[in-house]
Amino acid sequence: MEAEAAVAIVQAGHAPGAVLLIRRAERAGDSWSGHWSLPGGRRDPEDPDALHTALRELAEECGIRLTPDHLQAPLPPTLARRQTPPYLLVAPFLFRVDAEPATTLDPREAAHSIWMPVSDMLDPRRHALRPVPGRPSSMLFPSIELDGPPLWGFTYRLLTDWLGLNCPGESGLHAAETVLRFLTSLGVPMSYVWKEGTAAVRGPIPVAEVLSEFGKPGTHVSALNCLEVTPEQIRILGPEFEEYRIISDTSEFPRTPRA
Repeated sequence: MEAEAAVAIVQAGHAPGAVLLIRRAERAGDSWSGHWSLPGGRRDPEDPDALHTALRELAEECGIRLTPDHLQAPLPPTLARRQTPPYLLVAPFLFRVDAEPATTLDPREAAHSIWMPVSDMLDPRRHALRPVPGRPSSMLFPSIELDGPPLWGFTYRLLTDWLGLNCPGESGLHAAETVLRFLTSLGVPMSYVWKEGTAAVRGPIPVAEVLSEFGKPGTHVSALNCLEVTPEQIRILGPEFEEYRIISDTSEFPRTPRA
């Protein structure tokens, strides 16, 4: 499947250097309105290839004109998800420059830009599950705190994949079992475990305790795409968006004895 869009990871300075991020202008109907992101956009019919798209968007959005000679490596195409399908297949390209070029932003596309030190992304203390603008406070997402909204979602996942920060072999089930162990450590009694991706506990979910515990930095961050916590259930989305649920026995779900 051919990529429909492309983004530019521009890494400046001596390793590990810094990466250019832009905060997108707020626009109605834009799934990534106001988000921190990488320069990039959809491929135009006139673009000969996705690399040309990344270079063109970088120039149009940021006023930075690079050439294919600055290309360090193409990265694997990645699916950019939004709240509802269809999703977008994006081709990322890594570019290297000696120093941080000045940006001249197109205000229709970008409200702000920063050069984020890669060392900040490599610091595990910067990574935590946080609420994000436009989503309920009951939903936490892996992120890094920045001025304004956090860095989260597609751009966060793309950059952490590039830097090798996501643990191989981690799964949604591993994360879900970590959450389940925490519940039992609080004395929450079990009803049953993992029937078709669902476990159950007796009584309401201790929302505040779960949000506090899993809102801290830790190894669970790389194993999650989203943690949603309500008194009725905990919904866990793993690295591949596989879904697990821990429900309370007040939910309307068939009761099955614990194995």
